[in-house]
Amino acid sequence: MVFSASDPAQTRLAISLEENRTLKGRLEANENTANANAIQYHHRMSLIDQQLKDALALSRQAIANVSRTARLEERLLVLEEDCAESRSTVASLKLEIKTLKESHKSEVEDLTEHLEREKVGRAADSEPLLVRIHELEEKVKENNKMMKDNSDRLTHLTLMLQPLWRRMLLDAARKKIYEALQKCDWKEVRAEYSPDGQLLRQLRAKDVHLTRRALELIWDGKTFRAAGNDAAHNAPAAEVRLGVTSVGGSNREAFDDIYIFVYGSAAEIEE
Repeated sequence: MVFSASDPAQTRLAISLEENRTLKGRLEANENTANANAIQYHHRMSLIDQQLKDALALSRQAIANVSRTARLEERLLVLEEDCAESRSTVASLKLEIKTLKESHKSEVEDLTEHLEREKVGRAADSEPLLVRIHELEEKVKENNKMMKDNSDRLTHLTLMLQPLWRRMLLDAARKKIYEALQKCDWKEVRAEYSPDGQLLRQLRAKDVHLTRRALELIWDGKTFRAAGNDAAHNAPAAEVRLGVTSVGGSNREAFDDIYIFVYGSAAEIEE
C-alpha cells in the first residue's frame, strides 16, 4: 500500500505499521534464538546424560581404586554444576521470551486500537467529500443534458437556416451576373436574355464560367428560393458553405459552381 507523503495521518499510520513489523521481527528472532538454545540444551543434556552413564560405569570400576574414584567424583561435580548452569540459562531464556511476548502483545494491541481509531476518523472525514462528489456528479449530469439540448437546438437551427443560405447564394449569383453584364438588376437580365445558350455564351465572354445546370438554378430555382423566402438575407460565407455542402444529388455540383462564382473558392467543409 502506498501512502501520500502530504497526508500526516497516513505517514503516522505507515510508521506505526513499520514499527509493528520491526517488533514482530524482533520477537521472531528472540523465539528462534530461544529455540536454538533449547535445542543446544537438550543436546548438551544428552551428552551430559551419556557422560553420567560413563561416570557411573567408571565409578563401578573404581571401587578398588580410591584415587581414581575421587577424580571421578570431582568430574561428576563439575558436570552437575554445568547442568545446573544450563538449566538456569534455559529458565532465564524462557522467562525473557514470555516477557517479550507479553510486552509485544500489549504494543500490538495498542497499535491495533490506534489503527481502528484512524480508520473511524478517516471515514468521518471522507463523508463530506463523498457528499460533494455526489453533488458534482449530479451537476455534471445536468451540464451534459444541457449541452445535449443545446446541441440539438443548434442542429435544428442549422437545418432551418440551410434553405436560407441556398437562397442567399442564388441571389448573390444573380447580382454578380447582372453586374458582369452591366445591368441595373436581375429583371433587366431576364428581360434581355433567355436561359439558353445565349446567356451562357454572353457570360463566358465576360469571363464568367458557369455550367448550364448552375445557370438554370440561378435563373429559376423556384424550389430552393421558395424554401428561403421567410429567412433574412445576410449570412457569412461559412454558413452558406454549410448550406451548399448539405445539398445532395446532381444539384450539389451546380451549387458548388455557384459558390465558387460568388465567393471565389470551393465550398468544402472545414476540419
